[in-house]
Amino acid sequence: MTLSLGARIGGFSLFPIFVLLLAAAAQPPDSPPHQGAGLIPADRLADWRPGVTVGVPGGIPMDRTHQIDVTQPPYGADRTGATDAQPAIMRAIAAAKDKGIVFLPAGTYRINTAITIGKSRITLRGAGPERTRLVTYNSGRGGAIDLNFLAMRNGFWGDTPRLAITGSPKRGATILSADPSGLARYPNGGVGQICQLALKNDPALPVLAPGGGDYLRKQVTRIVAKTATTITISPALLFDLPEALAPNLLPSDGQIELVGVEDLSIDATNSATRHSPLVMANSYACWVTNVAIRNVPNWHFLMLDSLQCEIRHCLLAKRTKPMGPDGGGLMFSGCAFFLVEDNVLLEAFPAIEVTGTCGSVFAYNYSDDRAVQGGILGAAINTNHGAHNSFNLYEGNYAPRLQSDGYHGSASHDTVFRNWLHGTSRFADQFWVCVNLNRFTRAYSIVGNVLGRRGSAWDYDNAGGSFGYERHLIYALGLPNMGNGGHTGKAQPSAGRPWADWGKTPGAGGFQELDLDVPATTLRKGNFNFHDQAVPATEALGAAQLPASLYRSGKPAWFGALAWPPFGPDVKFEPNKIPAQVRAEAGR
Repeated sequence: MTLSLGARIGGFSLFPIFVLLLAAAAQPPDSPPHQGAGLIPADRLADWRPGVTVGVPGGIPMDRTHQIDVTQPPYGADRTGATDAQPAIMRAIAAAKDKGIVFLPAGTYRINTAITIGKSRITLRGAGPERTRLVTYNSGRGGAIDLNFLAMRNGFWGDTPRLAITGSPKRGATILSADPSGLARYPNGGVGQICQLALKNDPALPVLAPGGGDYLRKQVTRIVAKTATTITISPALLFDLPEALAPNLLPSDGQIELVGVEDLSIDATNSATRHSPLVMANSYACWVTNVAIRNVPNWHFLMLDSLQCEIRHCLLAKRTKPMGPDGGGLMFSGCAFFLVEDNVLLEAFPAIEVTGTCGSVFAYNYSDDRAVQGGILGAAINTNHGAHNSFNLYEGNYAPRLQSDGYHGSASHDTVFRNWLHGTSRFADQFWVCVNLNRFTRAYSIVGNVLGRRGSAWDYDNAGGSFGYERHLIYALGLPNMGNGGHTGKAQPSAGRPWADWGKTPGAGGFQELDLDVPATTLRKGNFNFHDQAVPATEALGAAQLPASLYRSGKPAWFGALAWPPFGPDVKFEPNKIPAQVRAEAGR
């Protein structure tokens, strides 16, 4: 099956979109979205506003008109696929003006070495994903398109001194007490640079990784102003920075901003490299829209240490190797405040993989049921494959399974809202689980979802017994070792001893034990499940009503005539589909 994508989606409205917090009464329109009483505690929610806090600020720019045709003199890119077009495309990128377009007309472009954009405020645009095809023949580093090659060498990985943050700023703060003299080496004295905030591990939450390491909890934000004693950031802090945990700030080296990749496809069938065909690193306010990536050996699309970017209306499909490690679709590492919306993700394991990322929205994406390894259904949406993810929103997605795997460490404060997580696969009959939160997962909110599917026998959760491969569960909570079944062990008391005292090997007191603090801190409200064929009494909403969305003020135009909201206990969800699902099932 060959899938194509529709027209490129434009930017977002600047109309403020405020979270209703599931409260019986709406907050005043000027209230920050993390304030007010509701069924989801305010301290678990973030300010998720498209075009303001998540995604490209102000929306994807639509004013770019100056265009270079890469096939015309003096560039002369071959669009027959016979010879390497990368050098000609690179010359066009070098010549592109600020806010310019590097245009690849319909054709097939052979790419022997990655196209490394490495400059700000330009757009690489094709004539449509079924008309402009980049075919990679790489044998070394890189794939087809690398938005920022320089950042792969610098970014947050260098030896640049970090700036100490004092005064214990609280969640929601934008002004940090710090000595900004260390910013003098950066352009504009550091104003405009994206930066990484980090603090020592908090054992009380906990923040930890089985393999050790400190400063695991991080947030990427941007320096927007400074004085002699302060640094102002935007977006605001997602969590407290107590001085006792020695918080610090590190600006990026080599960042780019306002770069777009649009309306083309990448075919990696002939590529021998293990790297992703598309890489975004140390990027601010960049976007990828209406792009198809097919036939990859490993990750389709890798995003590193970037801020307020958008991935929208894309297709990721087909692998050239069996399902296994490093086989994900969208891979996020060290990112923040992304908007990942309306994408089709097929034959990936997992479709979405998140590590060290916070404040982002993953919404209305469709993934199929092929995330299978060894006859076992894997996670389509992996919210945690590396410490410490937090304050991400997963809304309106249609997928087999969502998992916080705990394999590389902890996660907290994510919200899973109005998704349909059906827990089934045509290609596996074991480990059918809808929501799977493993060890070290804290303060998750699972609210207003549809869990399971008709035609199968479901157990509600894994409480009170061992968990085997054959069981079909609505919830699997607190399991050790990624929760792949069979492990029981000695239960950790909910009060728990300090995590720093725990060993790293299986056995009594080890990390392989059942973690009872996972279900104890998980909020489950208003979820329709196919074990009860209803919302169970323990999850009743009472008089509260679910808002249609936690980040949008109304139905987006690209939903067309489809029902909004599509999923939840308060709508007739069984005939409903999201736009990405319609495209995938129609083969277009």
